[in-house]
Amino acid sequence: MISIKEGLNKKISDINVNNFYVVADFDKTITSKKSNTTFSLFSKSGFYPKSYLEERNRNYDYYRPLELDPKIDKKQKSSITKKWQTASYQLMLKYNVKEKDIKRILNISGMLTLRDGAKDFIKLLNEKNIPLIISSAGIGNFIKELLVLNDCYSNNIFINANMLEFKDGVIIDSIKDIIHSMNKNNIVLTEDFSDKIKDKDFTIIIGDQLSDLDMVSNLPYENSISFGFLESNINENRPLFKDSFDVVLENNASFDEISKILKIK
Repeated sequence: MISIKEGLNKKISDINVNNFYVVADFDKTITSKKSNTTFSLFSKSGFYPKSYLEERNRNYDYYRPLELDPKIDKKQKSSITKKWQTASYQLMLKYNVKEKDIKRILNISGMLTLRDGAKDFIKLLNEKNIPLIISSAGIGNFIKELLVLNDCYSNNIFINANMLEFKDGVIIDSIKDIIHSMNKNNIVLTEDFSDKIKDKDFTIIIGDQLSDLDMVSNLPYENSISFGFLESNINENRPLFKDSFDVVLENNASFDEISKILKIK
């Protein structure tokens, strides 16, 4: 099911491959609905003690409903998601996650998979030289490696995410300002990538949470078209999504629908 705001066709008709760039969330947006989040991968891999997964699951069961609750205001939710993300990071440090396990985990079937059509969509952006910013509260190491494995990573992509650092193959405490779902707008682009987007007229926003609409608040843009994948608490969240996003995609929709609407060929 796809819901499109009235009057959007006029805006879409003004888009061409030279005048827009894309800002997209990663977990549950570029990846499939059934995919694990990047922050859960080490704990679910089977490479670490069972207690790691148990601690991770306790945090998830407490914080995830709060993250998805549309009735919690932004300031409070920002504090909640920061605490959750910090706790998840501290577990990685506690269990000494290893750099070598990033590729090993991605080789486990079903652990992290792209949403249908995402690979072709990203490759098409690369071919048409349309910049893509992936802004994620997840782990950037996994994001980049997954794109590399799917042969769709290029210098046309900028990843704003939590990048883990390692020493002698073991994680070290290096992240001071953790990225969580409510502060993904704090994107610091390189000068080269800033030049790629500075003259674009449109920004295409793609996410699966209402907070994803804020990803572009510190980026240059004149007009935006937003796409929201609605897959959690669908009946409850549908009115909010339809009010907030220009296009709402339900039922595990694919990126092919976005390509058709934007008429990217």
